[in-house]
Amino acid sequence: MAEREYLSNTRERGGERSTEDIHQDIAKKEENISQTVEQIGERIKEKLDWRGYVKDSPYWALGAAAGLGYLASGMFITRTTPEERIMGSIAEEVRDSLGGLRAGAGGLGLIKLTLLGIATKAITSWIKNVTSTVVASRGTVPRPQTGRDSIVGQRADT
Repeated sequence: MAEREYLSNTRERGGERSTEDIHQDIAKKEENISQTVEQIGERIKEKLDWRGYVKDSPYWALGAAAGLGYLASGMFITRTTPEERIMGSIAEEVRDSLGGLRAGAGGLGLIKLTLLGIATKAITSWIKNVTSTVVASRGTVPRPQTGRDSIVGQRADT
């Protein structure tokens, strides 16, 4: 409607506008545009200010921070497999049991240490074979492993 009045005012003058009127119109429109840009800038600044969101709803902010922390921690923590956990606990037990043998490693202690090392290697190989068979068969009963490192199927008379 303002345009119609504006057009009717210019037509009454004979259809021509003076340069002064054009400059005033440009100045008004420039001022309106600059005010609009300032308002948009203020709104964007308000929307991007995280402090306002935290102040308005602190529990949501706390939950979001906890969730982001959980997701970030998942990226940096490596998960161990069950086989690695079993082997780790066996290694700890062997280390603990060898602690007393290392102190007396001379004479008969050296023979005991050697035999214990051989037995430990055989047991860990057997456990590794059993666990890998169970994992490969996905829950079925593992078959006994026979072979060079296995203790199954060996005769006592040899």
